[in-house]
Amino acid sequence: MDANGGWDTDTAVTMIPQLDKAAGGLEYVEQPCPTIDELAIVRRKVAVRIATDEAIRRTEDPLRVAVAGAADVAVIKCTPLGGVRRSLRVVEATGLPCVVSSALETSVGLAAQLALAGALPKLDLACGLGTLSLLQGDVVPDADSFRPVGGYLPVPQTPPAPDPALLEIYEVTDPKRVAWLRERLRRVCTGWGHG
Repeated sequence: MDANGGWDTDTAVTMIPQLDKAAGGLEYVEQPCPTIDELAIVRRKVAVRIATDEAIRRTEDPLRVAVAGAADVAVIKCTPLGGVRRSLRVVEATGLPCVVSSALETSVGLAAQLALAGALPKLDLACGLGTLSLLQGDVVPDADSFRPVGGYLPVPQTPPAPDPALLEIYEVTDPKRVAWLRERLRRVCTGWGHG
């Protein structure tokens, strides 16, 4: 369950037990509140594990999440963190069990997420990588797309290469969106990802 930082602490403490009961048990609740301090408060008051995503990506010091007792699980998305190597450093810094999750990428990005999952020394929780179906299309040919089969994704021998014709079809042309993407890329290249 992912609240995307949308609750205050009182709402989270009220909703999490209700959702846990309705679901017959939740593995964890991801980012119920926006800040590390709020996550720590909620974690002390509920029995369901708390996972963090944005709180890790938006801090200069991912270890702060663990030190604050703000989470039981770290949700790692290597694309906004700046790649597999940086993500592995974040995993090490948090010292928490991890879930590798998609930032809603095409198969090109999902290949990096799969590489991260494969590089982790321990991965006990299911990854959230079956997200390609949420996109209008992919930039690689269908035969190379990462679509789950029986709950699993194939592990590629080599990274998939974008098809120029598909890149043209899905090219982002809105100037505001292009500017936003370029700014996000700049942040990813210069830090932990921050967003």
